[in-house]
Amino acid sequence: MSGADGTVDLVVVGFGPTGATLAGLCARRGLSVVVVERDAEVFPLPRAVQCDHEVLRILQELGCADRVLEGSILNDGISFLTADRRTLLSATVSPTASTGWPSSIFFHQPTFEAILRDAVNALDVDVRTGAEVVSIAQDAGGVDVRLAEGAPVRARYAVGCDGARSTTRGRIGTALRDTGFEESWLVVDLVLTDDVPGLPTRCLQVCDPARPHTLVPMPAPRFRFEFMLLPGETEEDVRRDDVIADLMSSWIDPGRATVERSAVYTFHGLVAGAWRDRRLFLAGDAAHQTPPFLGQGMCAGLRDAANLAWKLAAFLDGTAADTLLDTYQAEREPHATAVIDAAVGFGQLICMLDPTEARARNEALLADYRGETAVPDFIPPLVPGACVGPGGGALSPQPRVDGVLLDDRVGAGFLLCTDTPVGPGWRDADWWHARGTVLDARSVPEVAALLDGQEACVVRPDRYVLARGGLDEVTAWTRAALGGVVPV
Repeated sequence: MSGADGTVDLVVVGFGPTGATLAGLCARRGLSVVVVERDAEVFPLPRAVQCDHEVLRILQELGCADRVLEGSILNDGISFLTADRRTLLSATVSPTASTGWPSSIFFHQPTFEAILRDAVNALDVDVRTGAEVVSIAQDAGGVDVRLAEGAPVRARYAVGCDGARSTTRGRIGTALRDTGFEESWLVVDLVLTDDVPGLPTRCLQVCDPARPHTLVPMPAPRFRFEFMLLPGETEEDVRRDDVIADLMSSWIDPGRATVERSAVYTFHGLVAGAWRDRRLFLAGDAAHQTPPFLGQGMCAGLRDAANLAWKLAAFLDGTAADTLLDTYQAEREPHATAVIDAAVGFGQLICMLDPTEARARNEALLADYRGETAVPDFIPPLVPGACVGPGGGALSPQPRVDGVLLDDRVGAGFLLCTDTPVGPGWRDADWWHARGTVLDARSVPEVAALLDGQEACVVRPDRYVLARGGLDEVTAWTRAALGGVVPV
């Protein structure tokens, strides 16, 4: 609930996937949240098409992961092909990750967003669509968000989840750092009129120097093609119906599909210099933008939301110092940058137009090809810091305990796992029970894997391991993380 003067805990600017997730996670932690969104309805056409198991785990906390899965298809891997469709690289995605969810799925974004918004609307969140932000100003006590129509919103904090052209980023006054990759691609979303034989059931990256292109399966009856623009080409050149039909004709009879959308996007890697200015934060595309070659753009935004939500809640309910909020960018920026760099690396491999260079690439990869491999783990752990101690930084596994996924048993707080029974006489028992769940691996053997041979393990509310080690050691690290001091 808002304060007596109408001030709420948090205003979220933008109701896309990142903003909706942040609003829902914060509301579940008891914060009063207002969301303002310029558009009246969900954008009706697909943009993002893939998410990974960590995103599904985040959606699990919001109670909508199963509904998202119902309308999705599994992603079983990715293959890189030459122009004549010989395999350069081919990698399989494991069906299930250690988080208990499918490793990767393809979805229809308007359906995905509608499900996510339903979950948020079921919580105590004040969602104001059709509300255009005209100014954002902060002072020592809070943030004022003025709207084109209606009363302004006063909040203790504000987070801009308002996309690549973020108004909030402009108020923070930070610039975007360019990682050095920028290419324009035509994205064509199709609705198939019937079953089309020969279309792939996995993502294909066709490394053709004459026209690099990508094929992406989507839930029926949809399918996506992406074609790189060549030097000198314009959007008007490639978006003509006859050109689109010709581009995809080697894969599909254009008469068996309807173009639902075509658009030219500039694929680039960008990272904002500052993600926080006192009471203002950035998340999602407002903070970072990645080429789509690994399907991680939306995933990165939801990771931002999960990381920031528990920290805002801990500070606002008085259990953490303000310095905890500074660990948001300290953790998320290097993580997002590493994923962007990986995507850029794949993009540079794919977007090779020089025939001589492409031939050398093909010869090297074909000579080294040993058949199907596992998709490499390009998602890094969090860097060590105030909130990541010894043995920490990795996303924790999620076993089932008595038939229930572990996070559902733990809830929104911390998890302390030990191999030593912790009785009520332990001096830190009350402190831990006030902040989360304590599980003894002797009585709940399913959590023994989280210990990794140590006496104790602390899992943060965003499901990353804070620290492993002795019970007193991990307790000291957790206390220090909430107080903003790293133990010596």
